[in-house]
Formats: sequence, C-alpha cells, structure tokens
Amino acid sequence: MKPALLLLLALPPEMPTAGPGPVRITFSPLTKPAYLEAKKSVVVTKPKMTFPLKKQNGQLTILTTKGPKIFKDIVVDEAANKSGIGEAETLIHDYLGYLPAFKCHLLRVNYYETSQYLLISDSGQQLELWGEPIFAPDMQHIIATCMGIEYGGGQPNILQLLALRNGVWKQVWKQEPKHWEPYRVGWTSANTLLLSRMMWTGKSQGTPILIRG
Repeated sequence: MKPALLLLLALPPEMPTAGPGPVRITFSPLTKPAYLEAKKSVVVTKPKMTFPLKKQNGQLTILTTKGPKIFKDIVVDEAANKSGIGEAETLIHDYLGYLPAFKCHLLRVNYYETSQYLLISDSGQQLELWGEPIFAPDMQHIIATCMGIEYGGGQPNILQLLALRNGVWKQVWKQEPKHWEPYRVGWTSANTLLLSRMMWTGKSQGTPILIRG
C-alpha cells in the first residue's frame, strides 16, 4: 500500500482550556498543491527536557505525590528461556526525560514487537500514548499516532489528541480509522496539523483530506 496525499487537522483557536468535553473534528478535501505548500510550514517543537533519573539494575523508579511508580525491565536471555520465559515477555523501559514545563516524565515502553509512550506527572497521573508525542508550537496540544492495520491487531490503528487543561494533559479526541493508517504527521501552526494517510481499501490512493475543527 502507498500513502495517500495528506490530512490537515485544524483546532479552533478559541478551544477552551478547561472542561472535560471532547474536541469536535471534521474532515474536508485538500488538493496536492495545497499539501505541498503546507508541508513547507511544518514546525518541529521540542520542549525543554532534563534527565534527573537513571535506571538502576533494570528498574526505573518515579516518585509522585501518590507514591512511587516502579517500572522493571524484563530481559529475555538464554537463562530466562531455560526457565520458561519466552521472548514475547520482553519489556524494556527507556527514560526519555523530564518536562519541567509540564511536570511530567516521558518514558518509552518497548514490548517484544511494539512500543508505546507514557507521560507520568508529579501528581501520579499516567497517560498512555500509542506513538511519540508531537507538541504543537504553543505546546498546548499533543498529537500521537500509530499505524496498526498492517500489523494485524498487535497495536491500535489510532490518532490521539491531547490538550493541556488547567495544567493537566487530557485526551480530548481520538480516532481509530478502519480503512487507512496515519502515516506522517506534523504541526504547521498552533491549531493546524498536516497528516498523510496509508489507504487500505484495495483502491487507488485516497483523496487528500482537510480536517477542520
């Protein structure tokens, strides 16, 4: 399968910073020339990170106000195999850093054939993301995507949108498409995302789409 041209996702600038309600997202067509023009505007935003923690003896301990969160690696070596532990039980935690602006730690959890990301706040909140968190230029939103159709159910085929509300990250929108995979994604502004998709309908490449809030 080949990727379709793109999706563009826009969030209303006036989106509230408080309240639990989901964000409304709609889809509209986008031409290839518009995609090529928008591609020039993709902005990569990297929030400041520090690295206060180190893994010790295959274990990472994160202190929160609700108590410590402990993440222990499972390394399946020859000795583990002999004791009946299979490779599918592999579990490795990569500490990616602390985000002081959001008071959150970022981890990547590596399973046997898949991975996911965890945002863990000082207050003990834990959010699971099925893809690398990509921050909007104003750092008020995060998009994470995962391609899951070709994998056959081992990981979700999903787009997740998070918003910072009252200093807390909350998932405010998600989509699990059945006939296409999110292929590439990037923010072009604080409220606009450029997203290409991989079609899985047995047809030719799909129509480029504009997602507008």
